Amino acid sequence: MQTLIGTYGSHKTPCTIFEHDGWYCVEGSQNVNCTSEMLENGVDVETVDDYDMFTASKPIESEEELIEAIEE
Repeated sequence: MQTLIGTYGSHKTPCTIFEHDGWYCVEGSQNVNCTSEMLENGVDVETVDDYDMFTASKPIESEEELIEAIEE
């Protein structure tokens, strides 16, 4: 489990990213993605190769909420 600083979108908007066991989500988003890549600070989530995803029932605001969404 880790919290990273990265970017998303074509304008490379700064964001906080929560990651747990390959699953990750941008803070405030409901889009949860899974990757086999090792995510690090500075990652642009638009360039990450995902192999699975789901939509959480509510926006994710913490690592704990990401874990809860994965376990639903």
